[in-house]
Amino acid sequence: MTQQAALRHPASLFYLDKPFDLAPELGMRPTYAQVADLVEDIAARLYASGVRSGDVVGVYKSHNADLLFLACAVARIGAVPAMLAPFLEWETVVTMMDRLRPAHFVTDLTKIGESGEHGERLRALVPSTMLVRGRAAGLTALEDAATDQRPPYHEIPRDDPALITHTSGTTGVPKMVAAARRGTQLPINMQARLARWLRYDETYAMCISFVHSRTFAALATALELGIGIAALTDADVDNVRRIFLECKPGGVEAHPNMYTHWEELADDPDGPLANVRVFMSTFDAIHPRSIRVMLGASKRRWPIYLQSYGQTETGPVTMRLYTRRNIRRADGRCVGHPFPGMTKARIRPRPGIDDGTRHGFIEATSTGLGITYVGQQELYDERRDGAWWNLQDIGYRSRWGCLHLLDREFDQTPELDSLLSAEDTVLDRLAALTEAVFVTLPGGVQPVVCTRRDEPLDREAWAAAVATLPKVANPVHIAWKHMPHTATWKVKRNVLAAGLADGTIPVLDTVRPLT
Repeated sequence: MTQQAALRHPASLFYLDKPFDLAPELGMRPTYAQVADLVEDIAARLYASGVRSGDVVGVYKSHNADLLFLACAVARIGAVPAMLAPFLEWETVVTMMDRLRPAHFVTDLTKIGESGEHGERLRALVPSTMLVRGRAAGLTALEDAATDQRPPYHEIPRDDPALITHTSGTTGVPKMVAAARRGTQLPINMQARLARWLRYDETYAMCISFVHSRTFAALATALELGIGIAALTDADVDNVRRIFLECKPGGVEAHPNMYTHWEELADDPDGPLANVRVFMSTFDAIHPRSIRVMLGASKRRWPIYLQSYGQTETGPVTMRLYTRRNIRRADGRCVGHPFPGMTKARIRPRPGIDDGTRHGFIEATSTGLGITYVGQQELYDERRDGAWWNLQDIGYRSRWGCLHLLDREFDQTPELDSLLSAEDTVLDRLAALTEAVFVTLPGGVQPVVCTRRDEPLDREAWAAAVATLPKVANPVHIAWKHMPHTATWKVKRNVLAAGLADGTIPVLDTVRPLT
């Protein structure tokens, strides 16, 4: 896809906040043509090093936007990239590679330097380990590989694996999801339709995980449009402000929790968000407050916010569009309607539970449904019922047919109908909070909060905010840097609960968690 985009739009720019590790000489503003040449170069080196069509290639390198183009180079050969988040620990990586058993593993000197004993375990599992830059004993150095032979092109059958990514791992070791080519095409088709409907032709900025399946769909769509692409590695407010003031994006996509941290940009007199016409977030439900602030920060006449709900296994299942008008009365638990002709959703009653509500398991069908959990087929089969996939979320459908998400199955507690709804309420009433997470500890429901730049928590304001909620414990205030989260900024609730219970997560005040 990079080659085709470069032929049509060779001078279009990428806006980077960090040079590519693969080619630092390209600087911070490489063109489509330069990136296409980079993909061809890396593909030739991989091919010369033994990668062939149909091979599975594990990719685990330092956090950088070049992860996208390393995956493109693997796919250029007809091999299947298996992308691992840079923030995973080596012990987890080796467990995942034991399930995957790839033909090749691509990494860098930084990651190898951190591997310790796990590096030896990896080499026992994988026949070939390659370094994208630099040299180390016993490893193949791609920079020493020949580049004079371009690999032949291979068309991957629509039902064959084309990309392997993994789940967020909020409840344990991430599961590796193999997506068929038809599955990777689903979100591209959806976004292409949307772009045509919106007549979108402006710079697109993304600050989302570079190994997530969603990111590859976003990249493919942007390349097809030939627009400027800002690929941010750092979600820090000051970094985002700097890049946005330069490229003035018309579209922005980030993980929901990032938007909460970016709310302070709305008051910036230079207006880094002023030109944004379309805000987007996917997979995780976003708090209504953040949507309101983002839409209010835009100076465009009709800005919109597009929220998509789904999972790595399914791709996007539903979507909801917000405007300045409808967000005023929006229910934050509503995640919208399925995509006509592409996805469906239903509610399946929970066995043995009759609580007088319409609540049940959310299940979905999707043309983008992953074809297996690599190395965990039995677990995959447990989640699948014919064409229907159990998302392991609890929710219901309204009389209008829209889907409402209440909680993850594993997070539900009898003290509150919906932890997510309670969190929406608190965040809506306390602008100083950047996160509010309700977790279940042995003593009951424990609110855990983060404040903007770790400022002190106003306890009186908190008491007023929770006055209409069932009785909950006093909140524990922690720094965001100590909040355990995934590469997509999704909070690991079980890890948070365990860290509070055993005292390994430091708190910013004297209020101790429930025991």
